[in-house]
Amino acid sequence: MYQKIKNILIILFFFTFTIFVTKYYFSEENKIFTNRSRTSYSITLDADNDKLQLLENDTKDIIFYIDDIEKFKKERKKRFWEKLISSKK
Repeated sequence: MYQKIKNILIILFFFTFTIFVTKYYFSEENKIFTNRSRTSYSITLDADNDKLQLLENDTKDIIFYIDDIEKFKKERKKRFWEKLISSKK
């Protein structure tokens, strides 16, 4: 008997909790609060973006391209069968 009452109370508490949470979550008050919160984050982000320093581009001519393949072909010793296959005379 006590077990049934206990189970009924637990189920009743669960459904009551669920109803109140969904009622608050979908309320206009919560929607307004959420929108205000999001706009305040947006405003602070914009203010922080204005404070950031812009750095000069100092990456000009940083990467040097070296044609290693051509260098390897010139330095490598040609083999007999490669001379036969190549179309260069």
